[in-house]
Amino acid sequence: MEKKKESIVLALIALIIGILALILSWVPIVNNFAAILAVISFILAVIALIINRKNKKTLSIVGLVISIVAFIIVLATQAFYAKTLNDSFKSSENSSKVEKTSGKASVSESKESKKSDSNLLIDSQYKQIADKNGADSAVLVATKSYSANWSDNSWAGLNISVDKVDIIKVSGYKDYSDDEYQGFAVVHYNIDNTQQDVTAYPEQADVSTNTGLQTSGNYEMEHFAGDLMKGTKTSGYAAYPLKELNDVNDIKSLRINFRASYETDDYDDDNSNHTYDFTLNLN
Repeated sequence: MEKKKESIVLALIALIIGILALILSWVPIVNNFAAILAVISFILAVIALIINRKNKKTLSIVGLVISIVAFIIVLATQAFYAKTLNDSFKSSENSSKVEKTSGKASVSESKESKKSDSNLLIDSQYKQIADKNGADSAVLVATKSYSANWSDNSWAGLNISVDKVDIIKVSGYKDYSDDEYQGFAVVHYNIDNTQQDVTAYPEQADVSTNTGLQTSGNYEMEHFAGDLMKGTKTSGYAAYPLKELNDVNDIKSLRINFRASYETDDYDDDNSNHTYDFTLNLN
């Protein structure tokens, strides 16, 4: 027996709603509504199939298939958008954590670590270490800076202090004497001579490190000490070479020893020569 014509009203409604759901299923946020339309289309298509169980079912089947496809696309696109949003949020969160951590280190501990890999000659702060010692090919690899709080005013009216220490790592450093070094401890001094003429050379200090190195500060950056007249103030950097330095974080302390003196005709003046011997803990 030939099947009767399909009752198309309900099937057509299911088909139209299913097509609308299919179109909206690709659009973010809006596809939430598309999911509802897909469910409605599915229900109407099932009802149409039941009504037309003895008739043709072409539109009903098409509407049913489209509603199912639309719902699947909604689920797939929502999963994709959710993953993309989550990845973006994690990336932003990690970036924020890095910024907060860096800010805390520079403010609370007054120390900074950075990598460079640039020629030492073009570095505004350290170029004299290369320029004045013949190390034209030296490369600045990394630096780490610490704030320091050491001072001494116990001798001859000479107020001397250290407020900053930089540990720098270099590569390819060879001086005029063919001596090679992997790094430097750069110490910033402030000197206020209030009482009489004195002589002091912190640039030429003997220095030892927690890693077992011992060195002498005969590396010129700038002349800031030496013969100091009464009433003068000066400040500057002293660079102490390090034969071995694997990482700027390896240096945790510096022991610094240098002498100072003043001229006198009094042979009984035991105070005319003085030794500064102190340790800077870097943390």
